[in-house]
Amino acid sequence: MAQRAEVTIFAISTNRSGLTERGDKVLRRMAEETGGRGFFPFEARDLAANFQEISRELRSQYSLAYVSTNDKMDGTFRSISVEPLEKNLKVRAKNGYFAPNP
Repeated sequence: MAQRAEVTIFAISTNRSGLTERGDKVLRRMAEETGGRGFFPFEARDLAANFQEISRELRSQYSLAYVSTNDKMDGTFRSISVEPLEKNLKVRAKNGYFAPNP
């Protein structure tokens, strides 16, 4: 649903056990598949730094566009990959999009 709505998810876990729980794995997956990021603070005092990092990332986003060579309007999910020319740069992007559906 998030991918269809073309939203980016930045998730902050409330799990303070220090153990990787199923919910944390779901949060991480949802965030990564939408081009966002998951945060897993162990202590409440770490939250401020997490919010600052999210704010920094939101202010430094770029928007890219391209026209697909696949002109089928079938509503299918299409995978994409964005790779930087300079290998020392990191790209965070969604892993695909849904084609238009007539």
